[in-house]
Amino acid sequence: MWSAARRLGHAWLSPLASHVAKAQEPCAASVLEQTAGPSGRSLLESLFGYVASTSGTDASSLFITRSKYTYAFKRAANTPGLIFWKPQTPGQRHKISLDYKALGVFDGPPKPELSMRVPNTGGRAWTGRVTVRGRGGGMKKVLRQVDFARDTSSEGGIVERIEADPNRSGFLALVRYESPDGLAPAHYKYHLAPDGLKVGDVLRAGQNAPIQAGSTLKLKDIPLGVHIHNIELLPGQGGTMARAAGTSGVIQFKEENAIVVRLPSGEIRRLNKNCHATVGVVSNLLRKLTNAGKAGTNRHRGRRPKVRGVAMNPVDHPMGGATAGGRPSCTPWGVYCKGQRTRSRNKWTNRFIVMRKGGQPIAKFQNAKKWRAAAERERKAGTKNKRATPAGPPESLLGPALPDWAQAFRDGGSASRGKQAAASG
Repeated sequence: MWSAARRLGHAWLSPLASHVAKAQEPCAASVLEQTAGPSGRSLLESLFGYVASTSGTDASSLFITRSKYTYAFKRAANTPGLIFWKPQTPGQRHKISLDYKALGVFDGPPKPELSMRVPNTGGRAWTGRVTVRGRGGGMKKVLRQVDFARDTSSEGGIVERIEADPNRSGFLALVRYESPDGLAPAHYKYHLAPDGLKVGDVLRAGQNAPIQAGSTLKLKDIPLGVHIHNIELLPGQGGTMARAAGTSGVIQFKEENAIVVRLPSGEIRRLNKNCHATVGVVSNLLRKLTNAGKAGTNRHRGRRPKVRGVAMNPVDHPMGGATAGGRPSCTPWGVYCKGQRTRSRNKWTNRFIVMRKGGQPIAKFQNAKKWRAAAERERKAGTKNKRATPAGPPESLLGPALPDWAQAFRDGGSASRGKQAAASG
């Protein structure tokens, strides 16, 4: 068959003829048609007809359009929705991505009226200085305008499609809302898609909305133990918590004017009972199983590499230089990375936190080292009035009181003189 292909003057048919004769597997004609043109395809059809007649196979089965589903990667049968790429390149060896077609998710362009271009700042503010390190480059971004504050006055909307948003981890639901009078044209909105939401479902918001995935209600109207997402921190503000893929909060118990909710971080917070939340778990639960495969994927997202502090020079980082003396890990500005608290103890929202994410009660967090703040105030007052002396730690932190002779000994006198003074007194 090789010699027949060469006699016909089409040397590009030789590898194809060898592949068909030896493996007798379906192969693509579209690629060869692009190479040789329509005349090459007609010759290819006659060649495949000869192979089919000799091998007993159907000639139509040999003309399968080559696509990414036939040769670029393989899909694991036990994990539907994930794509395990064939290691044709080093970047594909460990790459695991989502199969949007199997999940029924639209990955095309967004609605033009609900999207806007976002300029690339490169991590720089309006002054031109770098305010966020490790940003720069990447693909151009089109931001979807997501409605996090659901309109509770509408009768509900119908889900048109489930979309993949490259700017967030969870999926979005394109919802169509009809006008109440039916005269105005329908308008569309983007909402966070909960897990299990399908095309054609109706999303409702308000007091009469059913307790099902996608319904938005006030916290006081949601039963205990129900998973919620897109939680408001203040009434009417719009959802700000539990918006990432696979995250959700749980209502722990209800008080007279507040609802206690456990957030995805493990923090237990007291919220206003009139705050809104959406029932369900955020979609795209398989995202935690994906693997970028190569560093270029993060570069496409605008994430630049990070340089270790110990690999820098002393002028660039406190931990840089070859003659390191050893010190705790810190940032380029000298702030400790491990164990250093970054939340203010006097923040006014601390009153709404019942339990911190590490399991520490907020009361212990607030009361720790309070005497230092009082001593600082006394010290500042002493600078204005020199006769005033700063207050020391409370007696509860000093332990048991010392006897008089020990006090005299500590003040500079000898032990014998201290005992004599105590005996004479």
